[in-house]
Amino acid sequence: MIDSILKYLSIITVAGAAISFVVGLLKYLDQRKREERTKRYELFHDLMRRVSARGDKPGESLPLTQQLAAIYELQHFREYAYASIPILEHLRTHFAESEASEPLRAAIEASLQKLRQ
Repeated sequence: MIDSILKYLSIITVAGAAISFVVGLLKYLDQRKREERTKRYELFHDLMRRVSARGDKPGESLPLTQQLAAIYELQHFREYAYASIPILEHLRTHFAESEASEPLRAAIEASLQKLRQ
């Protein structure tokens, strides 16, 4: 009787250690996923600041190359398309009424097309 209990006790101990390892691994992977999601969220908001950076005076905005790069980079953030598309459409309307450069309008169109796919 004691021998069979000891036999099963060792199996239960090994199973408990395996379950503990798997639970720890799942917690670690979940934490990494949350950190990655938070980092992408922060990157997206940094890009949106660059995209919409305009000052009160004509010379206060970001250089055109930085705005173009930020607009094109938005294509890699499809999970935020629900926010990017309306903002880019607003910028497209705004820049159509002003004297925005053609590369800026082309970048907005290309990004809108990619985000809508």
